Amino acid sequence: MKFSFGRRRIVAVAALAAILAVTGCSRPASDSASSAPDGLVRISVGVDPSYAPFFVAEHEGMFEAAGLNVQIIQTEGGAASAQNVVAGTSEMSGNADSTALTVMANNKSLRALGVYEESDRYFQVVLREGVIPQTIETMGVFPGIGLYFTDAYLRSLGVDPASVTLVSTSPPEQPALLARGDIDGFISFDPWVAQAVATGGRVAGTSGDFGARYSQWLLTSDSWLSSNEELAARVFGVVADAAAIVNTDPDRAATAISAAIQMDPAEAKRTVTQIDFVGRDFTDDDTARADDLVTFFRDQGKIPGPVDTDTVMLRGWVNEHATSE
Repeated sequence: MKFSFGRRRIVAVAALAAILAVTGCSRPASDSASSAPDGLVRISVGVDPSYAPFFVAEHEGMFEAAGLNVQIIQTEGGAASAQNVVAGTSEMSGNADSTALTVMANNKSLRALGVYEESDRYFQVVLREGVIPQTIETMGVFPGIGLYFTDAYLRSLGVDPASVTLVSTSPPEQPALLARGDIDGFISFDPWVAQAVATGGRVAGTSGDFGARYSQWLLTSDSWLSSNEELAARVFGVVADAAAIVNTDPDRAATAISAAIQMDPAEAKRTVTQIDFVGRDFTDDDTARADDLVTFFRDQGKIPGPVDTDTVMLRGWVNEHATSE
């Protein structure tokens, strides 16, 4: 692949939630640093609507109703949430599968308990006016899952990714680059997709159209889990209940999101309807997708070595331990 760089770097808090970042931290995950008081569970999350189950549970007092003492800690998203678990400043975190696996490559004692959301339509392909897929010459790409989806999209078209110039961007700058003609297209999520469409771009499909999807996992450390399994199961149960609320009542979810991150409720509602929120165990498809992500990022030199998905993804844990109310 040929890479070039966008003219401006924009650090956007909301955008980073879906960006996979390679962490250099190699200290084992532990609850020894900045230990929480007994019974307190600190959960680190990003600041965009994909974390809606946590915002709903907090806003509606669902943790308290279940007899839990939970503190939601907002981070810039991406790897930062999982790194809080590594550092011991949080007991749990919500992370995209791609981000979780990257952090796990350096921190083998992180564990994924289960899935609380997934989507094959949240990420959308946007092309510049007059560009058809087979004539793409440049694509704006953000690190991690953005790179993975772009590679999969081009290959689905029969286009060699090495023949396309990939412009390294952050999601917020992609609409402007597209409008100026600096890139022919990009794969991203709202509000950046809507902004690009408003300035002349068009949606050419979703990740599901080329067989790609993502999920988000609830993470913790092996050391904390070994002493708090029942507590972890109760937390997951509440998150699963909140996920069901988001799925069936997006207006209710939008209210909680707006209160948590000061986002326009209409925009929050539109975004959550692009995602399927569900608390569930891991499946064969989850494991296969995780293995594919690890292989891709190893081939790209983004992670230093293998990740044993059979160990870090606790398949069967949700079905055995976690129940919703």
